[in-house]
Amino acid sequence: MSPRMTTSAPLARVDQIMSTPVLTVEADATLWDAWQLLFVSGLRHLVVLDIGETSLGVISDRNVLAQIPTTPEHLQSRTVRDVIRELPHLKVLPSDHPTKAAALMTEHTVEAVPVVNETGRLLGIVSESDLVRWLLQ
Repeated sequence: MSPRMTTSAPLARVDQIMSTPVLTVEADATLWDAWQLLFVSGLRHLVVLDIGETSLGVISDRNVLAQIPTTPEHLQSRTVRDVIRELPHLKVLPSDHPTKAAALMTEHTVEAVPVVNETGRLLGIVSESDLVRWLLQ
């Protein structure tokens, strides 16, 4: 019988796997503005900020494309706030374990959550890609 090896992984924290810097959009921006930011950057998620730089959550390219009709005129007539109020306002703290972010994403069927400090100030974002990279380490 061979001896069993056990390894003890160091305690993981969200701030060790989060992505920075984060592309943000103001809540009062139009959906057209948000779409342009997503298109030009090649990213799929924007953290929505309210007055005082407080994170309201994440809007994705899919949230924008789900607005029917998806015409420039329609997207210019609606704000990011119109969409974000229909989405869950999720967040994690930098000291949280990555599995908390994964659980929130799974429970609410979202692909990313903002990382904020205790006062709600944005520090980063954790996406599904960040979690996959963490799992592969």
